[in-house]
Amino acid sequence: MHTYNTLVSLFMTVLFLDFPPSTDADILSYQINSTDHKTDCFKRGINIICFKEFLQPATETLNDTSSSNFLTALWRKINSEVDTAANSRHKRQAVGVPVRREVRAAPYETNFFRYAQAVRRLKNHFGVRQDMNTYDIIATIHTGGNREHRGSAFFSWHRIYLLLYEAALQAVFGQGVTAPYWDSSCDQAMGNRQSRTILFSNKYFGTPLGQVTEGFFANLPGQRIRRAINGPGGLISKNAIAAVLSRRSHSQIVRYDQRRYCWECYHDMVHVWVDGTMASGTLAAFDPIFWCHHAFVDYVWELFRRRIANAPADYPLGFPTHPPEGQMRFNNYRYRPNPPITNREGYSNRYARLRRYAPAPSCENQCSNSPDLFCDRNRRICISQEAVPEGSAPMDAAGAPAFGAFSAATAPVDIAAGMADVTTTVTALQSIQQELLQDLPAGTPLNLFTADQIDPNTRPLSVFAA
Repeated sequence: MHTYNTLVSLFMTVLFLDFPPSTDADILSYQINSTDHKTDCFKRGINIICFKEFLQPATETLNDTSSSNFLTALWRKINSEVDTAANSRHKRQAVGVPVRREVRAAPYETNFFRYAQAVRRLKNHFGVRQDMNTYDIIATIHTGGNREHRGSAFFSWHRIYLLLYEAALQAVFGQGVTAPYWDSSCDQAMGNRQSRTILFSNKYFGTPLGQVTEGFFANLPGQRIRRAINGPGGLISKNAIAAVLSRRSHSQIVRYDQRRYCWECYHDMVHVWVDGTMASGTLAAFDPIFWCHHAFVDYVWELFRRRIANAPADYPLGFPTHPPEGQMRFNNYRYRPNPPITNREGYSNRYARLRRYAPAPSCENQCSNSPDLFCDRNRRICISQEAVPEGSAPMDAAGAPAFGAFSAATAPVDIAAGMADVTTTVTALQSIQQELLQDLPAGTPLNLFTADQIDPNTRPLSVFAA
């Protein structure tokens, strides 16, 4: 019990990544020059030639040069931040490093609300392509093969991808905006009320079942977003996190045959629990919750890295599609060029230094001062509040809805909670399934995430099983 409490306590500890990036240049104005044409990716960090190789699969799919130029500009921004952090490594400064906070952490206005506004602006930005919004350009990168999953490179590939996404948000919204992380253990602790979490209310991610038609991400241009929460996966428990953090080498947390300690396996379960768009590897990045989930995956990985000796060199072997000196790549594109960095390089400190994490909500930090979390004094953990039922949102003195009091998505809640009869549930899920399949090119594998550990509180049906 003492060991378990220690691990949970460590999980709650604040994480500081000490080296700030510093670049205020408008990434849309970056130009390629001859000094960028160097091919030693390892020594220089990310450089422009490497960027172009990494992004070519996406730009071949998008089939235009404007997307390539924009994505290259994003990589130049990251490259600049890497160089700045490397030059500052002896100063031990944390000032200016963008911070990722839990989705519900206060202050709401400068945390989730700012993120939601940045996503909306990116989804409504057509300055790169007239026929595709800029958010969808970034999400398209995740529609390749499965080479970035099921192995050692899962952590490093998604760390770089998350940085690319945040660079795009900053390009259209302003320096410093980040994707807040979704600590789903706060929702898992709700037990059989998980589907009533406030996260799927209009204050946060909106509609829990069906096409997202309420909240910040409702009816945005481009790829449609659909959900069917409470699917046959599961949210991440405090015990799961403690189990992962109890290991002492990366090789112990990447194996699918060791599911108790497999961090990617727990990640898979959340994709399936949200279901809908999130349950398909081909579409998952089109739901803004994808990035918040992966920010949490990255956070726990960083906690793990800080607990083991020489983490950058502790790259797990034995995965043929994830060789340490192999370059990050995709699998299902017409062209398969080399991407910017090797799988092993993604484990280095140079990229970890680009972000800092605020501590996960805990009773000791008053649940991140969030009104949407409360401390369970018996278990000493923070738990999500339930969504406010329709029509009961608190009012201010003028009779208007109080700031932050957003109603829950209504009609499908009983189905999402597993309270509807089987026929009604199956019919609803089949409808979502057909809509999702229309968005997938013919012959595209669904590439579903694996979820072998089924939470007994979840509904045993998903849109791909109905």
